[in-house]
Amino acid sequence: MLANRARKNFHRLHPRFEERGIGTFRVYDRDIPGIRAAIDWYEGHLVVAEYAREQTAGLPWLETMARAAAEALAVPWERVHLRKRRAGGKYERLASRGERIEVRERDLRFLVNLDDYLDTGLFADHRETRALIRKEARGKSFLNLFAYTGSFTCAALKGGARSSVSVDASPIYLEWARDNLALNGLEGALVRGDVREFLAAANERWQLCVLDPPSRSDHGGRMFDVQRDHRSLIEKTLAVLEPRGVLWFSTNHQRFEPRLEGLRCTEMTGQTVPEDYRNRAVHRSFRIVNG
Repeated sequence: MLANRARKNFHRLHPRFEERGIGTFRVYDRDIPGIRAAIDWYEGHLVVAEYAREQTAGLPWLETMARAAAEALAVPWERVHLRKRRAGGKYERLASRGERIEVRERDLRFLVNLDDYLDTGLFADHRETRALIRKEARGKSFLNLFAYTGSFTCAALKGGARSSVSVDASPIYLEWARDNLALNGLEGALVRGDVREFLAAANERWQLCVLDPPSRSDHGGRMFDVQRDHRSLIEKTLAVLEPRGVLWFSTNHQRFEPRLEGLRCTEMTGQTVPEDYRNRAVHRSFRIVNG
C-alpha cells in the first residue's frame, strides 16, 4: 500500500516540480491510516521518517517502509536516509558525516544534510512563503529572525532586498547560512545571538522581516514557548520595523491558537502551504503590517 501510494504521488508531483526547477518535495505524509511516515525527495535521495509509536517499538518498521518506498521509486539503498520522530523530548545530533548535497528551488540553490540532523537544513514546506517574500523584497531592508540556514534571506536578497540581517543563536546554522548565501552569489550580515536580546538592543529599523521561531526552545536558561510567548515576541519585532513595515510570522506548532487581535494581520496559510504538504497542517503563517 505504501509503495503504491508513494509511486502514485511521485508520478503526479515530480514532472510539474521539475518544470519549475524544484528538486525537493514531499512524496508521502501519513496518507494511509496506520502507516505513519513522511517521505521526502531530495534530488534523487529519499528521507524516510517514522512517527514513532508504541505499536511499532522494537520492530524494523522504519526500514521496512523505507525499502518499500525506495523500491517503488527506484532509489538505491545508499541514497535512503532514515529518521525517527517522537512527540516531545529533545533531539540530539544523529551523526557526524558532514556530507551535504545541493538542491534546487527555482533559481535558488540550498545545501542540505540528509544524515546528521533530524531536520535537513531546508524547510521545503516554506517554498511558497519564500516566493512571496521574494516578491515584496525589492529595495527593502530585510531582517530574518531565527534564521536557521538562511533560506529566507537568500530569497529576499534574490528578490532585490537592498540589505539583510540574519539572526540565530547557533554558530553551526549561521555558518551554513553563509554557505547558502555564497552558493547563490549573495552577501548579508549574520548575527549570532538570542533573538529577544537582539531585539532589545537593536537601534536599526527594517522594512521587511521574517519571524519563524521554534515551538519551544531553551537558550541560556530562558525558556520560549510559541503559544505562550508569540504575542510578546511579535510586538517586540514590530517595534524594530519602520511604519508600514511588513512582518511575516510563521509557526509549525500543531495546535497553535493565534492571539493577534488589534494587529493589521492577514492569515496567509492557504497561500504558503504547498500542494505536496496539504495532507497535514504543517504550518500557519501570517502577514502583519506595522502601524
